[in-house]
Amino acid sequence: MEDKLKKIEEKVKETAGGLKKIEKNIRAISSLLKDPENVYRIEQLIISLEGLIQNTEFDRTTLLKVLRELKDESDKLKEDFRFEFSKRLEQGLRDIGKELKGQLPDLYTGFYRLKIDFIGGKADLLFGAEKITKCLLSPDEIIKRLIKLEQDIEKNSIPEEEFIKRLYSAWTRASAILNREKIPLTTILTELVVLVQKRQFYENPLRGNYTEYPRYQFAYDIYRLQKKGARKTEGKDLQLVASTFDATRKKIDYIWIPTNERGDGVNYSYLFFR
Repeated sequence: MEDKLKKIEEKVKETAGGLKKIEKNIRAISSLLKDPENVYRIEQLIISLEGLIQNTEFDRTTLLKVLRELKDESDKLKEDFRFEFSKRLEQGLRDIGKELKGQLPDLYTGFYRLKIDFIGGKADLLFGAEKITKCLLSPDEIIKRLIKLEQDIEKNSIPEEEFIKRLYSAWTRASAILNREKIPLTTILTELVVLVQKRQFYENPLRGNYTEYPRYQFAYDIYRLQKKGARKTEGKDLQLVASTFDATRKKIDYIWIPTNERGDGVNYSYLFFR
């Protein structure tokens, strides 16, 4: 590839030299036009300019042929890079007990989805449909971020018995305010955000005292609750209502909740106890 680029560069330099001579000749003619006595000198310069123009050619055919060869080599390099990237990522995930699925640019591992942007040189990390962060297009960096994300989700997860009670409290409060049984899941999440705050936040609601409780953490806590069968509190069972197609157009209308660790899940819109 480098030798082909060199060939193009040499031809461009050669052409650029000829164009500079033409430009210099034109400026000389323009200067001589101010005085009629220069007409014969102008004639000689015009003859010289004609020769320069005839001898200065830009061989598009040859250069385009070289460029096509360069493109073929570039396509091969891209293919090799994508293959090596996928191979390293798959092996790295296997080393930590995970399986890689899907086809580029959309890959999956467990709850997580990877949107690979080769042109932008980055990868978006998502929990189902929830974009969480982005990182450099490096298998090692992606795996590092995934491990950290999993650790944080597990660390911040609310114990099942406590979580079902908080869900019930959030539903009871929202149900009384809205005067309805089925409460939007995002409304329940808003109520839970209030319930998870520590005493320091209520004493002084500064940003530094605020405890985050994002959608993906909420989704994971519900998943774990269902997985362990802890769906009952105060003599009532937790019920979730799946979203209709129209309800998945806006994030405010649904939350994706996994059903297993293979990447399957359901969009839910409402929650209630019965």
